[in-house]
Amino acid sequence: MNDPTFVEPINTLDYLEELLCKGYVIKGPRNDSSRDLISFKAFLKKGKEFAPEGWLSNMGYEFIEPSTFTKGHKIAYKIIDEFPDERFNSNYTLVKGNREIPLYLKMSVVKPE
Repeated sequence: MNDPTFVEPINTLDYLEELLCKGYVIKGPRNDSSRDLISFKAFLKKGKEFAPEGWLSNMGYEFIEPSTFTKGHKIAYKIIDEFPDERFNSNYTLVKGNREIPLYLKMSVVKPE
């Protein structure tokens, strides 16, 4: 996409570094930007993917608001090839200026054979 504010899913350290160079900051549960960044990078090293809420919305994902059923998480989901792709609102956001983008962590769901 040509929109400079458009953020794609973050799943590599290289893309994260690219976003950081553009002025984005990772905000997380520790309220300490350096510690939050270290733990966020550890998730990426483990192969985790964080998708920004706007990207999910643009890709046709539907959202379920937080409830006791979702254990307090906002859930994004979409059926792909007859199988649900589910992501939950993580404790991390991507911040630039006064714009804060919620990041959703992909849930591990085992596809039946």
